Amino acid sequence: MKNYSYLGSSKNEKFCIKGIDVFKYNWITIGAVVVVLDPNTKQPRNFSAYKVQITENKEIKFVAGKTQDGNWAFYDYE
Repeated sequence: MKNYSYLGSSKNEKFCIKGIDVFKYNWITIGAVVVVLDPNTKQPRNFSAYKVQITENKEIKFVAGKTQDGNWAFYDYE
């Protein structure tokens, strides 16, 4: 299992990755489902990988999913 770095979690729809609030963009699935460790329970979870297109030449890829407590958890995909 690849080790995806945990970036943080969000209770609401605001979370910044590399200074960009990803909730302000359309999330595009990139076809990957990865296994990450839930930040609270440390149990394996299957979360999807996404990208957001910031400009024509800039995109941010990340892994995200809802945890058992209903928060969004974010992981670095790159």
